[in-house]
Amino acid sequence: MHNKNIIIGALLAIVLVMTVAFAAFSTSLTITDTASTAKKWEIKITSIEKTSGTATDVPYNATSATDGTRVVNDLSANFKAQFVSPGDSATYTVTVKNNGTLAAKVSNIAFTNGNTDAITNTYTGIAQNDTLAAGESTTFTVTTTYNSNVTSQPSVTTANCSITLTFIQNA
Repeated sequence: MHNKNIIIGALLAIVLVMTVAFAAFSTSLTITDTASTAKKWEIKITSIEKTSGTATDVPYNATSATDGTRVVNDLSANFKAQFVSPGDSATYTVTVKNNGTLAAKVSNIAFTNGNTDAITNTYTGIAQNDTLAAGESTTFTVTTTYNSNVTSQPSVTTANCSITLTFIQNA
């Protein structure tokens, strides 16, 4: 009889442990706080404005234009101006913004100078390894100029140039 009481006691203890375990595992877990680890990479040219010069700005056919004429994609732009006389120029201010959450650094600038020696194209205000913090904007200029030393009218008096920026994450 003594063994019988021990077995009944052990069975009751097992049932009690199983009841407590079932109650613990069937309770809903409620999380009341949120956390986000999402990182966002979004750097783009946000505007291009002709800010000075006597040359006539020529609209550029682009497939996806921010300002309607020059931006080819988020970080590539084309510039086109028509010149009449030596010394004419056009200066454009370009704004690049980091709309992401990661800091960026300029890793490459590809600049195509144009289609004639009588016209020069330059850029200033941006260089390789320049940094752009999250949420920050920067501006730089692109200037196209009809060489004032030209003595005869060239066959091409329309300047074309392009610039493409490449950014990498700034560690």
